[in-house]
Amino acid sequence: MHDLIHDLAQFISENFCFRLEVGKQNHISKRARHFSYFREEFDVSKKFDPLHETNNLRTFLPLDMPLDVSTCYLSDKVLHNLLPTLRCLRVLSLSHYNITHLPDSFGNLKHLRYLNLSYTAIKELPKSIGTLLNLQSLILSNCASLTKLSSEIGELINLRHFDISETNIEGMPIGINRLKDLRSLATFVVVKHGGARISELRDLSCLGGALSILNLQNIANANDALEANLKDKKDIENLVLSWDPSAIAGNSDNQTRVLEWLQPHNKLKRLTIGYYCGEKFPNWLGDSSFMNLVSLEIKNCKSCSSLPSLGQLKSLKCLRIVKMDGVRKVGMEFCRNGSSSSFKPFGSLVTLVFQEMLEWEEWDCSGVEFPCLKELDIVECPKLKGDIPKHLPHLTKLEITKCGQLPSIDQLWLDKFKDVVPRKIPMELQHLHSLVALCLVDCPYLIELPPVLHKLISLKRLVIKKCPSLSSVSEMELPSMLEFLKIKKCNRLESLPEGMMPNNNCLRSLIVKGCSSLRSLPNVTSLKFLEIRNCGKLELPLSQEMMHDCYPSLTTLEIKNSCDSLSLFSLGSFTKLENLAFRKYANLEAIHIPDELHHVDLTSLQVIVIWDCPNLVSFPQGGLPAPNLRMLLIGDCKKLKSLPQQMHTLITSLQDLKIGYCPEIDSFPQGGLPTSLSRLTISDCYKLMQCRMEWGLQTLPSLRKLEIQDSDEEGKLESFPEKWLLPSTLSFVGIYGFPNLKSLDNMGIHDLNSLETLKIRGCTMLKSFPKQGLPASLSCLKIRNCPLLKKRCQRDKGKEWPKIFHIPSIVLEEDESSKEVILS
Repeated sequence: MHDLIHDLAQFISENFCFRLEVGKQNHISKRARHFSYFREEFDVSKKFDPLHETNNLRTFLPLDMPLDVSTCYLSDKVLHNLLPTLRCLRVLSLSHYNITHLPDSFGNLKHLRYLNLSYTAIKELPKSIGTLLNLQSLILSNCASLTKLSSEIGELINLRHFDISETNIEGMPIGINRLKDLRSLATFVVVKHGGARISELRDLSCLGGALSILNLQNIANANDALEANLKDKKDIENLVLSWDPSAIAGNSDNQTRVLEWLQPHNKLKRLTIGYYCGEKFPNWLGDSSFMNLVSLEIKNCKSCSSLPSLGQLKSLKCLRIVKMDGVRKVGMEFCRNGSSSSFKPFGSLVTLVFQEMLEWEEWDCSGVEFPCLKELDIVECPKLKGDIPKHLPHLTKLEITKCGQLPSIDQLWLDKFKDVVPRKIPMELQHLHSLVALCLVDCPYLIELPPVLHKLISLKRLVIKKCPSLSSVSEMELPSMLEFLKIKKCNRLESLPEGMMPNNNCLRSLIVKGCSSLRSLPNVTSLKFLEIRNCGKLELPLSQEMMHDCYPSLTTLEIKNSCDSLSLFSLGSFTKLENLAFRKYANLEAIHIPDELHHVDLTSLQVIVIWDCPNLVSFPQGGLPAPNLRMLLIGDCKKLKSLPQQMHTLITSLQDLKIGYCPEIDSFPQGGLPTSLSRLTISDCYKLMQCRMEWGLQTLPSLRKLEIQDSDEEGKLESFPEKWLLPSTLSFVGIYGFPNLKSLDNMGIHDLNSLETLKIRGCTMLKSFPKQGLPASLSCLKIRNCPLLKKRCQRDKGKEWPKIFHIPSIVLEEDESSKEVILS
């Protein structure tokens, strides 16, 4: 029924709602009212040609961002020539576009209700913004270049939602108090001179949701804070009160009164106080009348020597105390104010965090229970002595980090996987049945694993790091439910024997790094992920039967700078392998498949990375039996003379091929490259470059992206690319290096009718583009470290400017010191 209703809705609305798909130019009805489209990195004006057929559009709405793209580019023609003509628009979003300004003609959009400019590079709004009297929502969040707002904002009397969060606005515009219908104001920035005073909040009686008031040190007269009348704004649920940490605090008594008179309504749910420069907290903070407060954070209030009484906040679930340098003792006043000895404080508290309390020495928590506490973090409190609360029946996460005076634990995580530093693990740890992750880091005297570990029946993740005295684990059994084990920089550890985990059939991931004495690994049939780094003495099983029996379920294997004795790697043992990576594998000479396994089918293998294997000379005879291989990266293999044979048989799978720094490779395999290839990168393969006319790229119908780098200082190439070298299917071309390249070939680039992005880097002698110009399809041109070409591409005055002025995005950069690596 749901699908039928959906189809019916589409049928009824098809003449009124139009969605533009990528790569399509569908006809749009003149009756269309609502227009949406999928954003591309470069949205050229031609894309929006269908909109010239309609005059009554109400909605202009971009949809999802492309993957791996943080900013999109919109043609100036759309911004200046198209959008101002859509005078019936109600909804307009330009978020995530690299827009620096709006034309004054935007004042023509008199009916606009919603304007979203978030995540743009806009520097200021046009004065005509004040003519948009019907505007109800103005979204400017995350506009980092926006520093000021004009007084015309005060003309938007129908504005209900105004968001300037995460901008660099220096102050609110005068007249903001006229926006009496304002429902949400994410940020109010107090300015000392030339802007709205905080007292103007008095007239915004409808404010609700989240409100951050910043730069409170600029309030010279505390009476202004009283006039703001926050106490009567019952719809505000999330409030941030913050002073500027870099500014001079001024009169401490005045700031104390400011915070006192900024008392919010007691229906508040979340409160943050930051960089407060008064010496004491007001009485309302911690008052039991705040029955709805669930989250409180107090940070960087360095002049306060004591904490407020917060235990009476009956609904409080999360409490964070950060960087309170003036606090030396946390006593019973923190829990209760003495009015009722029978009252049990912190009855709902789930998370309690003390962080960077550098002068904190004592925590008097005797007799205090935390019946609901699940997470307790004490981080960087170096002077704290004594004990932590004893009765924590529901605790699942305990972190004690860089607290050198605490006797029992230095660092311990229970439900998060992080690097921690236990000095001494208490025996009572076995009673924490919910413990799921434990890390032992920087334990110089730890000789063997604590006996209590095998009793932690819920433990799933274990990290052992920088334990130089740990030499054996032969007598210890790890928990049967362990799924992840990482051992790093344990230089005396020689083996992880078979008896280490006799009852474990859950281990999925094993990582060993920097264990220079390690010689062997246990057989774990359930293992799926194995990473070995900097373990030169480690030996893997050599025979096919042993390797397969040890790791029959392995899907990912990475070996880096390890296994010095293994020069021949047998690929036929890993029939379920999906990802294989060899990096800095100095002694690897060949990857092979034994004759008895020549019919092996590696159908799961999808990614192979081979990098910095200087002695590698060969691949399996007959090629790789991996019909689903998607990516092959081979780099810095100086003795390798040829790629795997019969690569053309991977006609439906291989999409990404990267070859770099392989000077002896002089051709592609017989039969050429697979027709499925869509991305090809060739970097510093000098012999292969000399035979480029034999590459046969014209036979690759799916090739979309090509990057070529040549850093040979003795190279004679002065013109590139030759005609017919590049296929017309390319949408991205990158040309890097080529120190003697002086011009781009006339037709090799010009005839690429699908080209959208051209990137040129490090071609220091390059001066000109083809005489016929660049393809009309080009939407982005990036030139970096090409000083001669950059000079000739200057706007309006450069000799090459007439050839490129039609391109929506032109990026000219000069960076002599940087060298971009195109293989990764």
